[in-house]
Amino acid sequence: MQPQNNRDVANCMECYASEHNVTEEVAFAAVDSMIEDEWKTTNQSIKHGCQQLPAVQRVVNFTLSGPVYYGDRKDAFTFSLHLDDIIKSLFVKPIPI
Repeated sequence: MQPQNNRDVANCMECYASEHNVTEEVAFAAVDSMIEDEWKTTNQSIKHGCQQLPAVQRVVNFTLSGPVYYGDRKDAFTFSLHLDDIIKSLFVKPIPI
């Protein structure tokens, strides 16, 4: 597997693939599955409507950001260039009415 950056930093998919000795496609599928499972668990805990402490709410908010960072088979946590479109759509581009 070739590193996909010129900074010699392995992204999470490369780390998972080398740690578990699997292909990059299997690593993507595994991370997608982990994100989906954690998203379901987080939403289920929110659904019960219990009041959460501020520290717990921060952890929940960070957990819900997983699909933003790792969705669409991109590693936006390691390579922040993938976040440009999201940030522009939220804060720069006007919403069509």
